[in-house]
Amino acid sequence: MILEDSSLEGIRDLARKQGKTLSQVANELMVEGLQRRKTKRRPNFKLPTFSMGKPRLNLGDRNALEALMDS
Repeated sequence: MILEDSSLEGIRDLARKQGKTLSQVANELMVEGLQRRKTKRRPNFKLPTFSMGKPRLNLGDRNALEALMDS
């Protein structure tokens, strides 16, 4: 993002009023902006889950799985 002339003048005025350098004020404003952005987090997304009932086949039993797939 590129600062407009009016934004830069505002930062210069703020620096003069606070008795700080332009770099100090710019850094403070960036830190405040980043901290504000971090606090705006989205709520965790939760996928819906459904009960599928009792398993009909043990997937760990290779022979039973092959027999079911062959039928």
